Amino acid sequence: MLDAIEFYLRKVLSYIVALLGGLLVFLIGTGVFFRYVVGQALSWPEEIAGIIFVWFTLLGVVLLTQSGEHIEFSYFIKRLNRRCTKILSAFTQISIALFSLLMIFYGYRYALMFLSERTPAAGVPVLWLNLSLPISGVLILFYSQLNIYKLVRSPERSSIQP
Repeated sequence: MLDAIEFYLRKVLSYIVALLGGLLVFLIGTGVFFRYVVGQALSWPEEIAGIIFVWFTLLGVVLLTQSGEHIEFSYFIKRLNRRCTKILSAFTQISIALFSLLMIFYGYRYALMFLSERTPAAGVPVLWLNLSLPISGVLILFYSQLNIYKLVRSPERSSIQP
């Protein structure tokens, strides 16, 4: 059951990240087209692209956490025995989980501070930008806990693999 949830969530997140990447290319291309071809720069594509870029980046970090391809001590992991590798991997995942708790807590508090704010050019609620931190924090927490569970559950595993 847990594997199915992980599989479908990763699939949905991958599609969302791909869609956001395509939107970024479109918005930036639109901005460049209007600035250099039409001769009148639009301010809203840059604003929207900034919001999408934040979501794109943070959801990409979620996918990296799920697959175990995030920053870790790969130089040391390759040179340690199986037990030390497992301990270092667990430490990395616990650190990621603790950091994600900070993302959730402070991201939520920050989002509440600017509930009624809107972006100047596009008029988009700033809440769309500010919710990226706590939502990605929840997803990172889920995947880091799942990675810890996988480390504990399977003794033959030395590090997290997708």
